Amino acid sequence: MAKIWAISLLLGVLAPGASVGSEAAGKIEPKIVGGYETSIEQVPYQVSIRLTANERKSYGSGHLCGGVVISQRLVVTAAHCCYITDKKKYRTAGEFVLVMGSTYLTSSTDRTLTYYLQQLILHEHYKPDVLTNDIALMFINGYIPWNWPTVKALALNSQLVATSTDCLISGWGLLRQGATFSSNTLQAATVPIMSYTTCRLAYNSVPLSQVCAGFWSGGVDACQGDSGGPMSCNGNLAGIVSYGAGCAAPGYPGVYTNVSYYNDWIVAQNNSLNYTLYHNEGVRQASGWCYCLGILPLIVAFLLER
Repeated sequence: MAKIWAISLLLGVLAPGASVGSEAAGKIEPKIVGGYETSIEQVPYQVSIRLTANERKSYGSGHLCGGVVISQRLVVTAAHCCYITDKKKYRTAGEFVLVMGSTYLTSSTDRTLTYYLQQLILHEHYKPDVLTNDIALMFINGYIPWNWPTVKALALNSQLVATSTDCLISGWGLLRQGATFSSNTLQAATVPIMSYTTCRLAYNSVPLSQVCAGFWSGGVDACQGDSGGPMSCNGNLAGIVSYGAGCAAPGYPGVYTNVSYYNDWIVAQNNSLNYTLYHNEGVRQASGWCYCLGILPLIVAFLLER
């Protein structure tokens, strides 16, 4: 039986230099293989979702999953990135830190932005055993400046993408199945949307809440560490990296959370959020000072009074 790749990250964290071995055969584990190096300017919506505790040890070591910027304060990812399988419990908002605007996982620039979470929203019907409803929202403590050169939101897809449409996937995950190290450089690859009929030859059950993409011959796919990241089709967010059998294995395309299926859910959750509340904002890592939209007006007011 082929190994399902719905992420060994569920049990821990994929550090940039950490070894990530194969899970037991038949286990669902969420996964860029066969791609190329890219820059954050080409995929400015890409986010590195990190565990704060690991990140404090060394920059980049906290990388767990990918994410996608969809508004000034909202990032979408996979629900399985927020679930600890062996403990059968969800992580809390305070365990995460989001890094965006960087091409490299282990170094930052004056265009890097870092945010903590104000709220974590998991789909209420997420099923960790089969990875259905594999979607979550991360509400950040601050506002992403819309004119920021390396961070841009990706619009949501609202309808099914036609079979054979070429789509772009990206992330810092493993470069091949069974690799020892994750990629320090952001990777991207192009995969075509696969029909449900063909995809169901590989996986017995693929509901409309999921969508498949890849080549039947294999060779190009997402991999461990890419989970929760984007699949962009026609310039819109059409899929979220969810799971698959191996990485780029023949006969086993990647399975993605179908964003069009959850469009109304995302909009409803977003409308329920209080955008007037936030505590801290981005950190420009390289220069060591906060880009704090909430604090800046107070500083300006103080200076004007002097």
